[in-house]
Order: sequence, then structure tokens, then C-alpha cells
Amino acid sequence: MKFKIYLIFILTLSLLVLGGLFVMSSRDKSDEADSSIVIARRSSDYSRKTDAATSDTEKIATLSSLARNDTLKMQSILFDVPFTSQAPLRDWDNVIFQQACEEASMLMAMLWVEGKEFISKEDAEKAILEISDFEKKNYRYFEDTSAQDTAIIMKDYFNYTNIEAKYDVSREHIKRELLNGNLVIVPVNGQKLSNPFYTPPGPLRHMILVVGYDAETKEFITNDAGTRRGEGFRYKENIFESAIQDYVTGYKEPIVQVRSAMIVVRRISS
Repeated sequence: MKFKIYLIFILTLSLLVLGGLFVMSSRDKSDEADSSIVIARRSSDYSRKTDAATSDTEKIATLSSLARNDTLKMQSILFDVPFTSQAPLRDWDNVIFQQACEEASMLMAMLWVEGKEFISKEDAEKAILEISDFEKKNYRYFEDTSAQDTAIIMKDYFNYTNIEAKYDVSREHIKRELLNGNLVIVPVNGQKLSNPFYTPPGPLRHMILVVGYDAETKEFITNDAGTRRGEGFRYKENIFESAIQDYVTGYKEPIVQVRSAMIVVRRISS
């Protein structure tokens, strides 16, 4: 009798142990599945626009890592970059603000580099005037500045060297820089963009900050300082590419050679 009771006890205990192992195994598999979902969701954030819970710094690190491994195809990207027009307080009659697309673009890019999310219109106007004064004092010009000279001014004024001017570029070069976690400032012939908010016919010499790309609509997303409605303004990639055009430093200097260019602004070393 005692032997039977002992045997029943042993069998019951064995069943309980086996059942516990099965439950633990099921939980392990479930946890693995949940983990893969989280990873997939985090990856898919970069194929849409921006995840408010993910900082640009984290996004850049992930994009750069994937791009270096050639595992990331062109996807939608949008960086959180403060916006200002080149005439923050709408003083378009002032010649400095009429010519301040370069200064406004470099200001927005550097605010992003410094991780700042907002700047008041008053502070933006003050900053643009200070950059223009720096240009006049050190280079004797403040009007139109070529891609190369704009990059030099940025390095000198902001004491920041992670900036590079590149030439003979296409839409694909801009996309690749965005994938690498960088912003791009592009000199353009604004008359080819057909922006309805430009004063007709649009600026022949203009600079625009590219802050993202929409893979679904095939549009570059920009902070276009040439209009107060320029925050997040979109241009079809083929139209934008056709407008890319560097120009000579000075004031409405003739454009004798049409050459594409861009200024790459990196937040992190790459």
C-alpha cells in the first residue's frame, strides 16, 4: 500500500515537473516572438517618417550602421530641424534678408547639429544679421556665396569642421547622405522649382536645406528659407535635381558654368 502511494506521488511529481518545463518553454518562445516584433517596429520607424520617441542622434546611429552594411534601401527619412525663413520678421525690404538664404540654411543646420529644437523669430533675425556682419568683416561680401564658400563660412563662424562641399552630385547622392544621417544644403536655380510662394519668377541663386526624403511620393523634404511657408516644403525629386546649380560668390555674378553641388553637414563623425 505504501509502495502504491509512493509510486502515485512520484508520477504526479513527474507530471508537474514536465508541465512546468513545457510552460517555461512556451514562455521563452513567446518572449522571443515579442522581442522580434519590437525590433521590427523599431526598424520600420526609419521607413516611415520620424518617431517622436526616438531622438535624431539615435536615428543617425542606426541609419549609419545599416548604410555602412549596405542593408538599408532608400526609405523615408525626416530629421527634426528647427525652421526659420531668411526674413524671420518679414523684413523683405532689407537687402540683407533678401540675400540671406545661405545664412538661414546654415543657421538651421547648425541648430540641428547642436540639438536645439526651437529658435524664436527675434533670435533667428539676430543670428542672421550676426552671420552677415561676420561675412562682411572677414570676406567683404554677404550676398550670394557658392557652395564651397558657404561651407568655409560655416566652419569659420560656428567653429565646426564636420562640413564638406561636394560637386557633380545627383538626387542619389543627396539620398545617400540622408541615409548616412546627414543634412544637405543645396544651391539651386529657384526659378526651376515653381514654388508658388516665391516672388515670381523666383530666385536664380538660392540655397535650400534638405531635411528628409519621402520614398512613397519620391519627394525631398526641405526647410526652404525663401518663404515663411518653407518648413517641411516638398519638391518632387526629379524637379529638385534639375534645379541643382552652384553659383559664383558675389552679387548676381554671371553663371557661366552649370555645375551641381551640395554641402554635407554631419552631426556625428563618419
